[in-house]
Amino acid sequence: MKALAWRSIGVGLSLAAGASPAWSQSSVQIYGTADGGVRYQTNAVKGGGTVVTMNSNGYYSSNKLGFLGKEDLGDGWNAHFRLESGFNLGNGQLDNTTNTLFNRQSFVGIGNRKYGSLDFGRQYTIAHDIISIYDPFGFHYTPILPLTQASDGTRNNNSVKYKNDFGPLLFEVDNSFGGVAGNFSSGATRSVGVSYSMGPASIGGVYGHRNILTGTTYIGDSYYMAGAAYSIGPVRLSGGFMSEDLQNPAAPHQVTNNAFGGFSWNIQPYLILGGGYYQTTVSTDKAGRRGLAIMSLAYLLSKRTTLYTEVDYTSYRHAVVSTLNPAGASSQTAVTVGLDVLF
Repeated sequence: MKALAWRSIGVGLSLAAGASPAWSQSSVQIYGTADGGVRYQTNAVKGGGTVVTMNSNGYYSSNKLGFLGKEDLGDGWNAHFRLESGFNLGNGQLDNTTNTLFNRQSFVGIGNRKYGSLDFGRQYTIAHDIISIYDPFGFHYTPILPLTQASDGTRNNNSVKYKNDFGPLLFEVDNSFGGVAGNFSSGATRSVGVSYSMGPASIGGVYGHRNILTGTTYIGDSYYMAGAAYSIGPVRLSGGFMSEDLQNPAAPHQVTNNAFGGFSWNIQPYLILGGGYYQTTVSTDKAGRRGLAIMSLAYLLSKRTTLYTEVDYTSYRHAVVSTLNPAGASSQTAVTVGLDVLF
């Protein structure tokens, strides 16, 4: 979750970066999240049955350890880097099966307060950036909500990404190189996204296209998203619609649609109530439709520590085993409680 990572940077530990020329100033910040929770779910497997689990990757926020470096180059310019690794809280292992150390983010770039930033490496997709603005939960509860999987992938390898704020307008554009000899497009991803704020209201959107390897053939995959939000005092209403069109001539035409909406209410500075509904349909999936309703209460014990709980209910159009419905259930109910600590 990008918004949470940037907030955690603000409370990170600043360290001297060693000797440097007198005209430059550099620092390295260490930041991260430790999130542990317990989740109870009904109809977790085919034929029924409940399960109690502790998601080692975190429920409210993803567990992470990161390093952010920045050097002042003068005249408003800076050089910077970010290295960020995810981990399992329950066993201390990396949160990926390939043992990739900095699997969450690893990039270097140059930036300017006026002209924006240009970064190179493994980075969040633009779809992730824009959706996080309009998701009612700000990309919390990522293991539960479907937006992480729906956002045209969460991260891109080999990505060149430009980002800048032109007053109320956020603009982003990127290209992820495929590295296929003789074909610039194969394996590549390109996207553009904007978000525009107008006082209490904001609107935004993303368009992207990628060529992904399926078997021995690269096929096209187009994606778009539109979102809007409006704040009324301590209440923020937000939502959006996403659609992905997988253009595989060797398989049935597959379109995946995600619609979502909800609210976030700051009842008190330390108490946040959230609610939302997320609906997913896949044209080729036998379950037909998945709908997820969720309510959440977050209690801020401090600026860095949050006690949270949520309850969610998922229903399916057809109770059959499918990608949308692995347990083949007609519905599932779940409750989660946990503690999230930023450092």
